[in-house]
Order: sequence, then structure tokens, then C-alpha cells
Amino acid sequence: MDRVVATLPGSIEELCLIRLGLIVHKLRALPFAARMGRAIGTSAAEAIASGAGLLRSEPFRVDGRHFGVLQYWASYESLERWSHRPPHSDWWREALERMRKRGDFGIYHETFLVPRSGVESIYLGCPPVGISAFGRTGESVGTMTTSRDRLGRRGERG
Repeated sequence: MDRVVATLPGSIEELCLIRLGLIVHKLRALPFAARMGRAIGTSAAEAIASGAGLLRSEPFRVDGRHFGVLQYWASYESLERWSHRPPHSDWWREALERMRKRGDFGIYHETFLVPRSGVESIYLGCPPVGISAFGRTGESVGTMTTSRDRLGRRGERG
């Protein structure tokens, strides 16, 4: 079994995570939500390719009416710059307008700013996902075998 740990690229001192979700309140909104999901996926691919600061975008699905993406940004400033221009601003306005007029659809985001010292990971038998898809990877040996050690908290007890 592969045991891989990943750390942030050296240039990132604070990782910006955003969870963007879409919730369908009425089935008539499902095609709209699916189109929004595709637009988000397309704009994420563009943001990655253009070097806008998006490091990774991974879709998630809670159920058939609740889905979205988890995105890893190099900084909050990168996210903010990207989110205030098209295509993001276009589909965000369209989603807001749909909610105001029909109320059959919901959209949310949660933003987390995580300092380098607060990030640790391990991947057991996994393809590159999350931080391992863009960060520095290595073997889980020595001081990299426990979560406490990867966080630099050896000797601390809660």
C-alpha cells in the first residue's frame, strides 16, 4: 500500500479553501443547477490554466439535489481577484437572479484560510487528490508518520 504525505508548495503560506455548493429546492431547478455546475467546472479549468491562483478544484455530491466544488487557492487575494470578473461574476449574478425570481435554487460558499502550520495530509492507496495533486509529496516515514508530527505538535497533548 502506498503511503504518501503532501505539503503545500513552498510559496504558499496560507491556503485558501472554498466550498461552493448548489442546492436544488424544486426539481424544475435541476437543469439550471446542472448548467451552473458545468459553468463552475469550466471556469475553474480556465482559472487553473491561466495561472489565476486556483491550484485544484474537486467536485463533490451530497445527494442528487446538493452538489458543488471544493477549491484550493494559492491565496485569498487570488480568489477575490478571480471572483470579481467574468466568467465567475456572470454565473454568480445569474444564480442570484434565479433565486430572487423563482426561489427554487440555492447557492452558498464557505471560505477557509488555513496557515501552512495548520495543514497536514496523508493518502493511503490514493491517486493524486487534494493537496497531493499540486503540493510536494513524499513518503510517510519518520516524523511524517503521525498527524501530530506532520503538524509539528510532537510532545503537545490536548
